Amino acid sequence: MIVHAIRTREARGRASEEAREERLRWAETLLRLPLVWRETRGEGIKVAILDTGIDTDHPDLEGAVVEARDFTGEGIEDENGHGTHCAGIVAARANGVGFVGAAPKCELIVAKVLDATGRGTLARVAAGIDWAVAAGADILSLSLAAEADDRELYRAVHAALAAGKVVICAAGNSGALGANTIGYPGRYGSVLTVAAHDAMGHPSGFSSRGPEIDFMAPGQEIWSTWKEGGWAQLSGTSMAAPFVAGLAALVLAKHRKAGRHATPIHDNQDLKEHLLRMAAHPGWHDPARGHGPLLPFAYFVGDARPLVPGSVAERRPRRRGRGRDGGGNLRRAS
Repeated sequence: MIVHAIRTREARGRASEEAREERLRWAETLLRLPLVWRETRGEGIKVAILDTGIDTDHPDLEGAVVEARDFTGEGIEDENGHGTHCAGIVAARANGVGFVGAAPKCELIVAKVLDATGRGTLARVAAGIDWAVAAGADILSLSLAAEADDRELYRAVHAALAAGKVVICAAGNSGALGANTIGYPGRYGSVLTVAAHDAMGHPSGFSSRGPEIDFMAPGQEIWSTWKEGGWAQLSGTSMAAPFVAGLAALVLAKHRKAGRHATPIHDNQDLKEHLLRMAAHPGWHDPARGHGPLLPFAYFVGDARPLVPGSVAERRPRRRGRGRDGGGNLRRAS
């Protein structure tokens, strides 16, 4: 059975011209993350990226990676770019170049479970999950998908959940081709499954649908780190999942600060309850949007002002109230 990384299209940028100065992406502006960073930047939280490896000397990820292991036999270096892109969305440093990740002071644990083509076996993914848990990851971000379930993958994911880890999965890029086009492990109801939305807050056309969708996050034309010290713009639910992983790191970091907390976070379900507080529609759910986009500013700073563009607020009334390929291998979920 094959698993694959999930990606739709890309437009590579040139480090010498496009990344000379640090800049915000549309997603950080929409989510108002610069204001959230006054409260927390993900300090002390470890996020595991299970993907195609990492650009080990990328300037925007310097000092971010604390553990790394290769499960493919190719070495940890990212020859594909997908894993480095996902890592940057979570943890790109505030260092004056490129951009800033959602949780720029969290730490990364990198498991290379997909090869240079963006494909790998379910056994490698399961082994990577087990290793990431043992290495102390608080959050696991999986931007990959298989078309069919697998006993070992199921065991590894649910062992991580039982250990109190947060598991965040991309939904996949099969769009509305069927009633449920979500791949595994995103199809497990126990994980947090993320769909993609565009700059207007609308579901991306490529984003998979299904009842397991929990939330939407930015996933269209997302600028992030790339292999060989570069930067690139990609679209896919592979980009949306690490955004939620970054937000989860911010939540955990804030929660672990000294002080009394009325709502403790012990596991994946507890973290979901906190994310629901920043969801656009916590009491309403549909298979394309889940509970809607995540709007973190109100959660962290206590400001109830609208966080989506005016045109979105005008068009959508506010509501209140939720693979394998047959050969044993995985593929990218973006």
